[in-house]
Parts: sequence; C-alpha cells; structure tokens
Amino acid sequence: MSDQVTVYVPRDSAAKSVGADEVAAAIEQDPRVRLVRNGSRGMLWLEPLVEVVTSAGRIGYGPVALDDVEGLFEAGFLDGAEHPLRVGPVDEQEWLASQTRVTFARVGVVDPLSTEDYEWHGGMVGLRRALELSQEQVVTEVTESGLRGRGGAGFPTGIKWKTVLGAKSELKFVCCNADEGDSGTFADRMLMEGDPFTLIEGHDHRRICGRRDRGLHLRTVRVSGRGRDPATGDRYRVRARLAGRARARGRFFL
Repeated sequence: MSDQVTVYVPRDSAAKSVGADEVAAAIEQDPRVRLVRNGSRGMLWLEPLVEVVTSAGRIGYGPVALDDVEGLFEAGFLDGAEHPLRVGPVDEQEWLASQTRVTFARVGVVDPLSTEDYEWHGGMVGLRRALELSQEQVVTEVTESGLRGRGGAGFPTGIKWKTVLGAKSELKFVCCNADEGDSGTFADRMLMEGDPFTLIEGHDHRRICGRRDRGLHLRTVRVSGRGRDPATGDRYRVRARLAGRARARGRFFL
C-alpha cells in the first residue's frame, strides 16, 4: 500500500530481550503499517523504542510493551499523537542530539535490509572513490587519515593494508574479527545488526587493496565471531546475500 505509515521497531539484541519482537508482531497486524526492523539508537532505557515517520519527522514512543500497542493505535500514534509513552522527535532527544556519530551514524536510522537505504544515507561513497584510485593511492589515503582498528590496540589500518598489498600470493584472505575476544561482549554486534552494509563495503575496500590488478584475486572474506551471538551471525549472512544481489545488479558491491 503506497499510503502505509512506516514504523520502526528495533531488532537489536537489547531490544529483543525486552519484548521488541512481540511489539513488532502486534504493530505489523495493522494494514496501515509498513514495519521496518532497524538497529537500536542506543537509548536502551527506551527499548523497545517505536518510531513513526510523520510530517514532523520520526516520533518516538517508549519503552513500549506488548500491552501498550492497542492504546497507541487508539491514541493515533501513526500520526504522532500524544500518549504517555511519547518522547517526541527522536533526533531531538538530548542524549542523542549531543553526539556526533561517525561509525554509528546510520545505526537505528536505516533499514538494515535495504541497500538502497544504505546508499541514500551516504553508503558506497568511499568505495566509489576507491575505485577511481590505484591500490597504492588507496593505501596512502588510509594511512594518512590516521584510521586505526576498533580493538584495544588501535593498530594503524594503513600498516595492515600496506603489508597485505605487498605480500606475494595468488590468493589472499580477509578475516573480519567480529568478536575481539572480550568475554561475552561481542563488541561490534550493534554495528553488524544495525548497519551491516558498512562492514561489507569495508570488505570491498580491503579487497581492492589486496588484489594484484583490477581483476579480483582477493575474493574470500571470513567473518569470525566464535558463535558468541548466533542470531547476529544469521542476520549478517542475510545482509551478505542481499549485497551479492546488489553486486549482480551493478550496485557497486564488488
């Protein structure tokens, strides 16, 4: 239905642990609703945080329990109406508005299953730029940027990429450490759940720098999580398949 109202309910593990799946299922029963399972905005005290797209922006309600859903519809929440759980425009929440997000800029904002949404919010800009440069130029830009790993060591990314570029081998592998080894933390879970295509685009950047020429000799990517969060792994595999379909349509994923 073209006149459906878009409603966001997080599929993030934290939101799921307090009933987001049940809330989402109840809201989706209304034919007026187009449901999107997004990532968490990080305001866990409001989870499940339900967001409704209105002419005034995305209006939030939370924390929403299953028993609250009927009352939200009766109050007219699809129009952003008042309700005891209404928190107002989500982007204007003090905790969120005071931040300048970089890595998490799209988490909670985009539909994690939509490559189109990813591109609309700035995805693929870096990859398009990289495809215009030589491998050496890409490595130089990454090195000069000062980019470092997200692990505790903060190892310079440019050194890693330069080392792999200079390695003599017909086949090279990318291994993405989605675990970091910290007990039970699975540190990058929120990013993988809420903005997975940024990780896939990062793989493609790395593949550009690892191949011998413009033919793809670095084809294999391994994502290691040691089974810390099987649900996240399953959802990431779905996103990877979607990226493959986008690749087949010439949508820049390599």
